[in-house]
Amino acid sequence: MSELNDHPESAVYLNGVEPHDAPWPDNSAPTGDAAVDSALEPLSGISSLPVAEHSGIYVEIHDSLMASLDDEER
Repeated sequence: MSELNDHPESAVYLNGVEPHDAPWPDNSAPTGDAAVDSALEPLSGISSLPVAEHSGIYVEIHDSLMASLDDEER
């Protein structure tokens, strides 16, 4: 099975911008739920971290959101 990255010439470009040059999306609008906003706070600096560290941040966010849901059920 070939990977998408094996064929860079076939990469899909969005608005003529190569994927590695695309700007990081800014979805920092508050949700209105303090627990969710607090859990999502680490996303504000994720673009400055190496990609290898992103999964750890996502795990922390997931765990924090799950803990908030568990607290609400009690």
